[in-house]
Amino acid sequence: PYRCSFRPVPSKPILPNIATDKSKNANEILKEESENLNRRFFTFHNKKRPYIILKWAESSDGFIAPKNQTEPFWMTNKESKKLTHQWRAEEDAILIGRITAEKDNPLLTVRETKGNNPIRILIDRNLKISKKLKIFNDDSKTIIFNDKISKNLNTNTFLKVNFNKIISNILKELYLQEVQSIIIEGGTKTIQSFIDQDLWDEARIFTTEKILNDGVLAPKINGKLITKKKIKNNNLEIIISNK
Repeated sequence: PYRCSFRPVPSKPILPNIATDKSKNANEILKEESENLNRRFFTFHNKKRPYIILKWAESSDGFIAPKNQTEPFWMTNKESKKLTHQWRAEEDAILIGRITAEKDNPLLTVRETKGNNPIRILIDRNLKISKKLKIFNDDSKTIIFNDKISKNLNTNTFLKVNFNKIISNILKELYLQEVQSIIIEGGTKTIQSFIDQDLWDEARIFTTEKILNDGVLAPKINGKLITKKKIKNNNLEIIISNK
């Protein structure tokens, strides 16, 4: 009874164009391109969960946020911010924890580029968070995972889940809701919980020139580096899981 209507999951994979590459035969090229192009589709149908993208920005000395943060804090430059909004438009959902919602008060919508807003996902076990925060506005649908109630309230859906295996239970519920892909945007504790349980597929990490000296340490991750590029004074690394 507490289901939301999301973008439909395609029933068939997308077929890629086969590029010319003398070092590989057509079947190898087709397989590689198809797996990459349809990684969300294959993950959703084979692993019975959304394709999981971890995303964070850290200072040059390895912190994700200042110590004792009292107001919203943006780590990256304008160009990187625009890119993160493009990524939001490309995925079905975006998830944060309660502390990130309280300290940053983010909208989690697409504003710096054109595209659909993702479904906003919030973890708030005891429903402590103020309903005046931006994440509860009508710009997009929001699902609040908690262990108190299940009910629909305007564009907000409260879903009661078992917090003993909270990450797995959230992913099971999102699979039932046909959420094919999700960005995990914070904070460190939430992101690290996905890493520690090997429940991630891709990580997109910005490193900035800012120096915080102290603060909340960035998550620790191991995987295969596939992309490294500079966006003005920010460095972006994209890592994929070894699994």
